[in-house]
Amino acid sequence: MVARLPGFTLQGGEGTERGFGQASLNILINGRRPSSKSSDASEILRRIPAVTVTRIEIVDGASLDIPGLSGQVANIIATSGTLEGSWRYSARFEEGTEPQLYEGALNLSGKKGQLEYVLGLSVEQFTFTENGPEQYFNGNGTLIENRIEDGAYQNQEPELGLNLTYNRLNGDVANLNLAGSLQNTNSGLNEFFEAVTPQGLSGESRSNTGEDEYKYEIGGDYSTDLSLFGADGRLKLIGLHNLDNSDISNVFEFQVFGAPLQTQRFLRDDVTTEYIARGEYTWKTGGRRDWTASLEGAFNKLDSETALFINDGNAIPDDVQVEEKRVQANVTQSWALNEKINLQTSLGAEYSEIHVVSEAPPARTFFRPKGFISASYTASPRYTWRAKVERSVGQLNFNTFISTVNLVENLENEGNDNIVPEQKWRAELALERKDNKNLSGTVRGYVDFVDDPVDRVIITRAVDGAVLDGPGNLDSALVYGASANLTWLLDDYGLDGMRLEGFGSVSESEIDDPLTGEDRAINSTILWQYSLELRQDIPNSPFAWEAAIEQGRQSPVFRLSDSFDTRFIRPESRLSFIHKDLFGMQWTLDLTNIFDFKTQQERLIFFPNRNGDVVQSRFFSRQRGQRVSISVTDTF
Repeated sequence: MVARLPGFTLQGGEGTERGFGQASLNILINGRRPSSKSSDASEILRRIPAVTVTRIEIVDGASLDIPGLSGQVANIIATSGTLEGSWRYSARFEEGTEPQLYEGALNLSGKKGQLEYVLGLSVEQFTFTENGPEQYFNGNGTLIENRIEDGAYQNQEPELGLNLTYNRLNGDVANLNLAGSLQNTNSGLNEFFEAVTPQGLSGESRSNTGEDEYKYEIGGDYSTDLSLFGADGRLKLIGLHNLDNSDISNVFEFQVFGAPLQTQRFLRDDVTTEYIARGEYTWKTGGRRDWTASLEGAFNKLDSETALFINDGNAIPDDVQVEEKRVQANVTQSWALNEKINLQTSLGAEYSEIHVVSEAPPARTFFRPKGFISASYTASPRYTWRAKVERSVGQLNFNTFISTVNLVENLENEGNDNIVPEQKWRAELALERKDNKNLSGTVRGYVDFVDDPVDRVIITRAVDGAVLDGPGNLDSALVYGASANLTWLLDDYGLDGMRLEGFGSVSESEIDDPLTGEDRAINSTILWQYSLELRQDIPNSPFAWEAAIEQGRQSPVFRLSDSFDTRFIRPESRLSFIHKDLFGMQWTLDLTNIFDFKTQQERLIFFPNRNGDVVQSRFFSRQRGQRVSISVTDTF
């Protein structure tokens, strides 16, 4: 239901934010912010049975006393009574793969006395195949080797979530959120290669990668009235803990005809944990002003063990332990200047300590100011302007501390013990249009001035002096772009029940290449993307249909001695036919990849590095298979 709101786009979640901190999810459940990091907005909403939703309110984020919210926010008002729920079953079929028959979901909600509960169980499956040719060329552009690639990917993920809310008679509210999931992923790539010239090779290779992962999150909060100062004072205490345990195994076998088999194995075991404690106190003062003072402490930890085996040799191990301790404080003020203008300002700072325990260097400490000012101006019932200027600190990616290898591409990725989170100034301006009978949506422009951007940098390995590359911080970067999210209702044009939804974005970035000194785009950033969905709910019938396409383009990846340029040829596509009441259930038939989606990549290899000459180039084109899916859903 939320996804069908004209011009509204779900955003936020998925655990990418730094701490719990300022809100990024643009949804509220009964006026309250979900105490979750690992679940994105779509996952949270899927656990709420549609039959329990009484209404959805679209409110202005800048008018709320929730730090960080701006733009349109959906407040889902759901009531619980007797046991209610919904279920879904899906099956997918693709030529050359086993049928996916074990995907579904069950969501329950209810109320017993003052206790409300929402339970969600889901099992997701995803499988696809890719195949096609690859060609190797020497530095002069002469074809030296032909290859045929055959790849497959499989993923299964059962997930369980439980949300409990206890509403005390005195107005206190307690929430407990539990979520856990298991994930099994397997991918393989078989290659057969044949020499065209003596510079090429003839033989075959096989790569198999498997990952077993389990993760869980425990989150909760308790809010109570507390009169310290101002009016309507309320204290909210929040606690959160999550853990992610991942075991990865990669085996690569390579054999040139007439030569011995070469085998490499790379094993990796990662455990990441996070603990967060947060307190928020909100109050009101005259002039319709809402205040929030918050204090947050966080502890993040990574334990990683890797081992590389070459043929029958002994393991080449590497263990990494990283810890980050952080505390931050913010004061936020929200107020309405008049009926048309809302403002929200926040001022704060964080103090953090990063310690690479496995290398035993002294801990590094940082003090970083942060904050924002956002405003909205309702120019008319149809148009609203929004503006925001923010200083933020990005989430630290612990994977950048780990040294890894890509066995198929024969590449090393050196970990970096000195990496720090990105910081940036962002300024954005948006125009929203609301029209329940015509065109609605948001057009937005932004510019980011980034300090300590993370990109590929040159690293000299201390053990042997080898010059490698890996993730690291550069001095600065500039990112700017624009996006539009629009919904066009077509009933007034003689197309009853039809709507067109579209999203598109373009962006540019500028960063100084650490090797060549030239100005280029940041590695692997989105240059442009679009998605279109046309849907018609046929009037006076249970039938509906949808057609959707999407496509995007990313900037190339530049390494010390290589560059990779990946393109997606032809858009991903889907055609759906829906019957809303067949045997009392909704049935959906999906046809996916109608236009034969392809991935193409060109890799250039330089010697001795990218300041030298191209000594080899490689080009592959892989086509993904077409799929048919059937989905059945109902409520009770």
